[in-house]
Formats: sequence, structure tokens, C-alpha cells
Amino acid sequence: MSTPINPPRVRGACPGALVPMAVADGLLVRLRIPGGRLPGPMVAAICGLAERYGNGLVDLSQRANLQIRGVTEAALPALTDALRELGLVNGEPAAERVRNVLCSPTCGLDPACAPVRPLAQALDAALADSPDLWAALPAKFSFVLNGGGQAPLADTVADVRFDALPGTGLFRVAVGGDQPGATPLGVCTADAVVNTALTLARAYVRLSNGRYRRLAALVAAEGTAGLATRVALAPMPLDTGLPGLRLEQVLGAHAGWVGLGFPFGGMSVQWLALVAHMTPALRLTPWRTVLLEGGGSDLVEIFQPTGLFILAPEDPRLALSACSGRGACDSGLTDARGDALALARVAPRLLARGHIHVSACAKGCAHPASALVTLTARGDQAYDVSLLAPAGGAAQWRGVTAARATSLVAALEAVYTHRMRADEDPAALITRLGGPAEVAALVEATIVA
Repeated sequence: MSTPINPPRVRGACPGALVPMAVADGLLVRLRIPGGRLPGPMVAAICGLAERYGNGLVDLSQRANLQIRGVTEAALPALTDALRELGLVNGEPAAERVRNVLCSPTCGLDPACAPVRPLAQALDAALADSPDLWAALPAKFSFVLNGGGQAPLADTVADVRFDALPGTGLFRVAVGGDQPGATPLGVCTADAVVNTALTLARAYVRLSNGRYRRLAALVAAEGTAGLATRVALAPMPLDTGLPGLRLEQVLGAHAGWVGLGFPFGGMSVQWLALVAHMTPALRLTPWRTVLLEGGGSDLVEIFQPTGLFILAPEDPRLALSACSGRGACDSGLTDARGDALALARVAPRLLARGHIHVSACAKGCAHPASALVTLTARGDQAYDVSLLAPAGGAAQWRGVTAARATSLVAALEAVYTHRMRADEDPAALITRLGGPAEVAALVEATIVA
């Protein structure tokens, strides 16, 4: 009998600085940075605290938060006091959980980006001063202020989003999704953004009445009429073209910044401190990338040879997802990130057109959706391997070692390379050839041959 996949477990609310989360390597302390900008000396100070009170590792989350790992219960009070002295902890623990505000990281660096950072800071402060929302909003309820320009927050999902309409001074107000998928309600001016955001949050609480976990679910079930009657918005203009995100416009050297990616968002404080000493300030992004203000091509030449950073959009590591894995998460059964990096070395073509996900348990936290290839840990040092499925989904191979999984992915790379049609992505090829089961047989035949 095969070992059962580790069952999912609910962890509760999202962590913060005042309410950290207990994971396998200690307490996870999440810092919410209003506006997403940290001066270099502040980053260096955070690195010092992470080394003194944690295990020397930090994470950049998909919500552009900075996370200190490996903090002990005994060290937590001293760390909290030190963070408070730096101005990174304030207010009540209940207030902290609703301060989920993300704004464009290039604000002030890209002339085409609307000035959304002051609005984000004002909204953050307003949420911290709205006790009626602290317990009423779900822990993941979020706001996006997208200034557009060269690095728009087009792919970031939010409950309430404000997308700058180029050249108008107006913002499209939309709910429940990313830029193309959210439901538009109308437009507002910049000075109405904060009040509109709070009004929509309170409308969600009243209309949902505990029945819907997120605003998208409320809209899907009941439409937008209830929301529309509570906010005064102008109608949408006929031409509302909004730019999409292209990582080549973020990573590497640009006018005003250098974009530096970290595989899976994890980094040691030694490297982060080194980065901090090379820039006046860091901008945190939801793409697990930091922007070094005022950087240039000379910084790229420094970082490129290390192989530790992602500086180009064609880097295959950008198309990998992996959770923190065994040793960092008490649900983790395998070294998900190490095993994922092994896949990057054998599948550059697959990763150029598809996504590979390695999950150390069945929850699939790093990538809840389906992926081209998904490895789901089963027991110690074993994976189920699925094609076009999410973590824990139907698997074509069960209980294989990490080395065997790497061989399977390498064989799939070969199948794709030799059988693809012009401009055909790997998912389309799998579908054309009859589906995952049929392609699995071709993969096996490739390995035998």
C-alpha cells in the first residue's frame, strides 16, 4: 500500500508582525510595508534583526511583504520592540490583519506611473483607524492601487482595485480579480480612492453577512447592484485600454532602477544586506523581485555572475513555483525548492512556455491552480507527478523519487522538443496528443529509448 499524501491542514489567519505564524523553522514574522519602499539603511537594520532573532532567512511574499523566518518564542518580544523602534510595528494586532494594500512599485521612478504610493499609505492608515473592519474583513481581503506605466499590477488579484486610466487622472474601480478579470464598477478621482475603498469594504461586510469569503464570490452570486448603490462613481469611459505586465520591463537595468529577482522569493540576510548597501532604497514587488532605486548596468554586472539572482525574463526559474518545504513548514515532506531547481536545469523549453509546480504537501500553497507539471510530495522523499493538474490532482506517476521525477520531466522536454508544432505551447501539445495519459506513455517510451 502506498503512503497517503499528507492531508491539508488549516493554519488560520495570515501572519503579521504582531501575530506571527508558527511553522517548522520557528515563528514567521510578516512585515507590511505601506507603499512598499524601504530605505537602504532600514533594510540593513531588518537584516540585522533577522540574523539576531531569526535564522538568517527572509522571504519576499507575493503580496510584497517582507517575512522574517525562524524566530523563537523567547526572541519575539525583543524583535517586536526593535521593529517598533524602526517604525515597522504600530497599532493593534487586529488592525494589522486588514492592512493588505499593494501599490505599483515603480511609483516615482517611472514617469508613466500614476502617483499611487501616497494613496496606498493613506489607505493603510485609514484601515488601521477603522476598528469596525478589523474583525469583519477576511484576513486575505486586499486592495490594489495600480498606477500603470512600465510595471503595472495587471496580474495581481485583489478584492478592490484601482487601475489608473492613462492620461486622465482617473482610476477605474473594479472588484474581485486581476486587471483583466475584475468586474468594473465605474471611475473615481485620486482624492476619492481612500473613501471609495473603505466604502466598498463596508458594503462587502454588510452584503456578504458572513456568507461569502471574498468579494469575487459575492459578485458572482449577487452581481454588483448592491455595491453600486453604495458608491458614487462616474461611468466608465468607452476607451479604457490598460497596459499589461511584461517582466522584461521590470527585471534588469532600467531608467531609475535595477530589477533583481530571488528564486521563490527566499534569500539570506547576508545577500539582502549586500543589496541594501548598493541602493538608496528598495522597492518591494509582488513578483518576488526587488527594485534597486537609481541602479545601473554596473549592478547587473555585479549580480549576474553569482547565479543567485534573476535578472532576465527568460530565466527558467521564473516559471517555477515551490513552497518552503521540509524544515521550514511543518506540513512539508520534501525539499521542494531544491527539487524544483533540478527541474529548471532539464526543462528550459517547457518552462519557457509553461509552469512547473513542486509542492511539499497536498495543499499546493505556492500555486493553487493547475500547472503544466505538478509534483506533489507523498511520504518522505517521494512525489506524485501530474500533467495539467493542481497539487494533489490526478497523477500519471505515483510515489516516484525526486531523481525519477527529474528524469520524467527531462523526457517530457524531449517529447515537446521533437513533436511540437510551430508556436505550440506544451499544454496545447499534451491536448493535441490525446491528453496526460497518452503523453505519459510517450514519456516512458522516451526514457526507455
